[in-house]
Amino acid sequence: MENVFVGRQPIFNRTGKVVAYELLFRASQSGNSAAHESDGTQLTANVVVGSLMDIGLDVVSGNKLVYLNATRDFLLSDIASILPPKSVAIEVLEDVIVDDEVIAACHALKKKGFTLLLDDFIYSPQWEPLMKIADIIKIDVMVSDDLASEVEPLRKYPAKLLAEKVETQEEYEYTKSLGFDYFQGYFFCRPDVVSGKKVPDSKLAILRALQRVMVAEAIQDLEQIIIHDVGLSYRLLKYINTAAFGMRREITSVRQALSLLGLKNIQAWLSVLSMAMLTDDKPQELILTAMLRARILEETAVVLKHQRASECFLLGLFSLLDAFLDQPMEEALEQVCLPQEVHDGLTDPSSYFGSLLHMVKSIENGNWQDVESVCREKGLNSKDLASIHVSAIKWVDEYAESLN
Repeated sequence: MENVFVGRQPIFNRTGKVVAYELLFRASQSGNSAAHESDGTQLTANVVVGSLMDIGLDVVSGNKLVYLNATRDFLLSDIASILPPKSVAIEVLEDVIVDDEVIAACHALKKKGFTLLLDDFIYSPQWEPLMKIADIIKIDVMVSDDLASEVEPLRKYPAKLLAEKVETQEEYEYTKSLGFDYFQGYFFCRPDVVSGKKVPDSKLAILRALQRVMVAEAIQDLEQIIIHDVGLSYRLLKYINTAAFGMRREITSVRQALSLLGLKNIQAWLSVLSMAMLTDDKPQELILTAMLRARILEETAVVLKHQRASECFLLGLFSLLDAFLDQPMEEALEQVCLPQEVHDGLTDPSSYFGSLLHMVKSIENGNWQDVESVCREKGLNSKDLASIHVSAIKWVDEYAESLN
């Protein structure tokens, strides 16, 4: 089976809940740059038939609807016949020439129950036949000159509107005011920075507790924190009894759970839980993104035989601290004492940790050239990274159950 990078970008509804993921693919073919330009249709076919089916679509999607990009050849092929219509939406790319064959293919997909999207939509008469049957029309807010004027004519069609490349809270609020139904972009990863904004005392208390967790030298130091907090005790037992650990019998003792997990795992779990508490006023996807970064970086460090894999975990987890606290990263870092290498990774992209963090961000953005550039620089096999990424997605989705 060919290894692939699978990047997924969340789609939010108007309440801030993730309702779908757009999947971005890139074949992992180290040393063959020509293959990197492989045909989009063939690549999607390889991913669908090979990786997604073997790995499990539910693993990559987190049991949410996924959007797959569709070229003309994809639309006219039989690839869609092996896909579950309730789990997959077909996204017609903007460079597809709409003719009778494409129109017929789209009608056939709709008849089978697929959700149909029009990607990077800019109106031209050729799109009229598909606008009448599309479920969602995606508009790139970064290239729009007058978004309000572009949206108005679309209201007579049944399709819902999705604003993509929404990068700031202001853009999110504006597109929401225009009546957009769905939103895609990294606005949820950006801090809502207000000049002179003070971190609430409640969040400072959480950060201070996190400090105690990070400097603990023995399980006993953490046991007292957990057993005196009913909520923490409940979440710990819920966490260790998830499918991820495969326990043959239910663990009912906090002390037993702590001994089974070990100090490093408990510190990681409490760190994640603390960070999740900082995001109670943010989309849950924010903490899930931080967790995914943390897991990828930790496992990457293990493969690279880096002595401080746990610090790589912290690097990923704290990479969104600015968004958690709604402060610039430099100011946010003043609230917490991190290992120097982690601090450097968050503030200096040219540092060793900084380049690893850039690699993970590039996976999220589908910037595959940068991903493979860092792989070459670090001596990391891109096939190993692809495997780590898919495994990390599964871990995050299982781990997330303990946060609720």
